[in-house]
Amino acid sequence: MPLIACGLALSACATLPPPTSELAAAQQAVSRANDADADQYADAAVALARSELSQAQAAMARGRNEEARSAALAASADAEFALATSNAARAGAEFAQDRNEILDLNNRLQLQADVPQHSLLDIPPPAPAVTAAGADPAAAQQARLQALEADPRLNGFAAYERLRAHQAIDALAATRGKDREPAARIADRRVAIAEIAARTEATRRQIEQLQRQRSELLVEASRQEAEQARQEAERLRVQAQIQAEEAQRLREQADTEAAARQQAEDVIIDVGADEAAKLKAARAREAALAAQEAALLAGVKDDSSATKDKADAATGKSKSSNKSSKKKHK
Repeated sequence: MPLIACGLALSACATLPPPTSELAAAQQAVSRANDADADQYADAAVALARSELSQAQAAMARGRNEEARSAALAASADAEFALATSNAARAGAEFAQDRNEILDLNNRLQLQADVPQHSLLDIPPPAPAVTAAGADPAAAQQARLQALEADPRLNGFAAYERLRAHQAIDALAATRGKDREPAARIADRRVAIAEIAARTEATRRQIEQLQRQRSELLVEASRQEAEQARQEAERLRVQAQIQAEEAQRLREQADTEAAARQQAEDVIIDVGADEAAKLKAARAREAALAAQEAALLAGVKDDSSATKDKADAATGKSKSSNKSSKKKHK
């Protein structure tokens, strides 16, 4: 009887179809993880997925279809875990960048916009389930999944990943024997993927809100910049008007000063002409007086000469008379 049962089991194993679809799914999962740069964020998980994929391909090539199927399922779970981890890391970085930009805009615009302090990725994940000896591992994973679905912040996200986690938990509950340990590991991965995916999608929703908020702030920044530009243009216009008025005032002042200077010069010229005429007349009078004085001096000199001549003539006559008298007395 045992020989018959063993033979039936071997016959069942031999008739299992090759896990073509599971292997194809594992290849696609590993490819998506590679495209998402999972090596940067979950290098251990993606390396394990590649190894499991290679094991699945080798087992399938040897006709060990059940072993190939188990390895392919594990490869898919590990690759999708690596992809979920990578997506979460990128979402966290994008959240931080958007949040910082909004904070900068708030400071620049002197606003107090409400900005979330943390992303939903920062929700502490539950501790890995530790199954006591003899305890049902499916129940522990089911409790984690129920906690996720009871969280109002997260239960609206990752519906597909939560479905896959439920399926993995159901498969674990139905598994017995040596297949139970790999099934438990796959269930743990699927629940972890659901937790990470829910947090990532919730964070994506936060990012969308931040981006809308940033767009509104950018519009406000543009409005304020336009207002500042208008005020600056008005300030420059007023300044230019003031400068033009000052220049006009200076020109008028310069014209007034030039006119005053010209008037002063004309006055000086007129005064100079009058003084020159007076000087010329004074000199003419001086010359006339000098001529009169010379004439008078000349007349006096002539009169003096005539008087002297007359005196000399009279003296001569007197001397002649005296001589004649003397001769007569002799």
